[in-house]
Amino acid sequence: MGAVPAPGRRRAGLWSLLLPLLLILGGCQDELIPIPGTTTRVKRPELAKDKELQMEIFVEPDQCTQASVPDDERHLCLPHVDRASGEVRLGFRLKDGNVTYDLPRFKEQLKVIHQGTSIVDGSGAMQYVVVPHDPELEKGTLYVLVIDGSGSMKLTNRDGGPTRMQQVKQALQLDSVVSAFFPDGQAGKNNAVLLMQFTEGEPQPVGGSLTLLNNRREYKKAVRKLRPLGGFTHLYDAVAYASGPLLQTETVNSAVDDRGMGITVVVLTDGFNNLKASDTCADNAPRLEQLLGQLRMARSGEGVDLRRRPTVHTVGLGKPFRRKNKELNAKTVAVRPEVLCGAKYKDRRIDGDLELRGIDKTSLDLIARAGGGSSYVRRGREGLGEAFRGTAALRYRWFEVRYRTDAHYLRRMFTTQLELTGIATAGASIDIHPSAWLDAPPGVADKDGWHLAQSYRHTLTRVMPLLGLLVSLSFLGAAAFNLGRMLRGRLRPKAMPRQVAASAAPPPTDPPPPSA
Repeated sequence: MGAVPAPGRRRAGLWSLLLPLLLILGGCQDELIPIPGTTTRVKRPELAKDKELQMEIFVEPDQCTQASVPDDERHLCLPHVDRASGEVRLGFRLKDGNVTYDLPRFKEQLKVIHQGTSIVDGSGAMQYVVVPHDPELEKGTLYVLVIDGSGSMKLTNRDGGPTRMQQVKQALQLDSVVSAFFPDGQAGKNNAVLLMQFTEGEPQPVGGSLTLLNNRREYKKAVRKLRPLGGFTHLYDAVAYASGPLLQTETVNSAVDDRGMGITVVVLTDGFNNLKASDTCADNAPRLEQLLGQLRMARSGEGVDLRRRPTVHTVGLGKPFRRKNKELNAKTVAVRPEVLCGAKYKDRRIDGDLELRGIDKTSLDLIARAGGGSSYVRRGREGLGEAFRGTAALRYRWFEVRYRTDAHYLRRMFTTQLELTGIATAGASIDIHPSAWLDAPPGVADKDGWHLAQSYRHTLTRVMPLLGLLVSLSFLGAAAFNLGRMLRGRLRPKAMPRQVAASAAPPPTDPPPPSA
């Protein structure tokens, strides 16, 4: 037989096996950050490389404090997983170095990826919302409105009514639109508007001189001066000027430097880019590609200050030509005639032909995408008013994203990735570890149907009465059992002691002899 190891040696050998495992597990646990008030733990987020801005996903209360998140919004700042509803929420802000980079409300420019799959439903719609917080009221915005003044703006609808230019003027004078450009309070005092018109050549300021409109009264007075100018629609030239040379003028530079303003360019048209009567849709393909290159340089070229980059929105008045362009996607770089117009229409004339079929929605979409803005195609005063309000947005200091997915995929570790494009480039990913044994407190639905986290105090108010009932039942069960034993003991006759029972028993008798 071999020698039996001593107990001390056996224990030492066992510890030599368990200690590395415990160290590994302990190291893994140290990497996870517990989210206060929940059973969720997360790894420290990883920033995407080679981006213009840094995306800081909040995972610790100190980050919320540094971002000046008020106490009543702390529960919205930190990550939350609601497995009952299949919802995930993350709070984040964007930074340029050590300085917070404020952005207007956005959604289309943010891509949410759960476990490598974009968050969309069966129809391709995005199943998430981006909620802005803490509006920046001290820094204003310079809105550069560039309005089409070509001959087609004199036209009316087939059933009569106001001309296209009259519809634009009515929309710009809506109380809701005026309040969007000049909101009440400090934010409105720091805003300004430059009102421009374009047709052929360089856009011209309304009223003849390049003047900042600093309040509602000046703005309304200038809008009333808008009128059709005649001529063709030099749309691409107008966008290039408004996002480039115009922003280098002394008027704009002084306003941006003195007030710390952001720059938003809004270009409205009712048709196609058209330089001469013989232009075809295919002629616009190289022109548009050149414009998109200029826009990218104006926003992200070498030496461009991110805080002075323009955000370019486009607004189309009328109905869209090629409402759904399947060839247009996020990877489109070269603008081919087939992408812009389709094989059927690429060689058709614009003047008197394509412009009667609708608005060049593809050009407007690509311009807005390169300009980091949004594209709208609307009809009538109210529709245009909605578009203008969408372009005139406050800037915010931090945001939260909420998304829905199958609750089954929230019962184990998962990775959420956020990618911002267009308005700026930024990104980050985070590994989220829900508890494998215990769910966090169930959320309560808000007015929009999204669930917000509740504290464990709320859970205890529900659980403690149930636990108390179970404890009470356990005591009642034991008491009932003991009472039953006691009652059974009193009703049953007492057993005689063994010695007494033995003496009282009759003596044993011999069995009878067997019969003969």
